[in-house]
Amino acid sequence: MADEPLEIIAFLNLLLECERAGAKALRHFQTQQPPPALAAALPELTRDEARYCAGLTQQIKRLGGEPSRATGDFLATILAAEGWPARLDLLIRGQRWVAKRIAERRPGLQDAELSAFLAEMEQTHWMNLETAAKHLTAVTPDIG
Repeated sequence: MADEPLEIIAFLNLLLECERAGAKALRHFQTQQPPPALAAALPELTRDEARYCAGLTQQIKRLGGEPSRATGDFLATILAAEGWPARLDLLIRGQRWVAKRIAERRPGLQDAELSAFLAEMEQTHWMNLETAAKHLTAVTPDIG
């Protein structure tokens, strides 16, 4: 069964709020003396989040909706995390959550443009999750 337009717009606004939280958190992390390899990766991760904020805003407007101006609650959680392992773990969880929600929702979409946009967004989130996971391994001390 296809989603109703208002349900799709609500879903896109939820993603927008999550992406906004991710972008703000990543910008903040750039000021927190990240490990050198991670410092090099953060600008690209931040650009991806900002790019998807813009893309979601465009899709919501195209569908006749009003883009949310809110920032997801995840921002407070991730900003409160102390240390790079905790921050990266939360970033990974956030990227995974968004990618999974898109994967669940996209098959029912009838709008080809929106489906293509979300497919790209999902793929980018899986790649960014892998990048963050690689850096988490690098900053997590061996146990044992």
